[in-house]
Amino acid sequence: ILAFAGSARKDSFNQKLAIYAAELAKAEGNAQVMVLEPKDYPLPLYCQDLEAEGFPENVLKVKQMLMESDGFLISSPEYNGSFSPMLKNLIDWCSR
Repeated sequence: ILAFAGSARKDSFNQKLAIYAAELAKAEGNAQVMVLEPKDYPLPLYCQDLEAEGFPENVLKVKQMLMESDGFLISSPEYNGSFSPMLKNLIDWCSR
């Protein structure tokens, strides 16, 4: 399971929640959970022109982690009635 937050803020409540939930999942049984720290993999804003030039290195790293996971544990802040722009950007890049 890959756990991550839709926020890269230093004191992100959602990152703390993702870490806590990952620890609970590990403690409850045989779940293998890896926590992704979004700030460690900054992604450029998705742009089709950038994609045409080739995927940025961090996009490839995050996409590989997602593909190797059997599931995701996502904790995202609510921004104007939706999920965070950072999470949307990650989805945009990694869904290609």
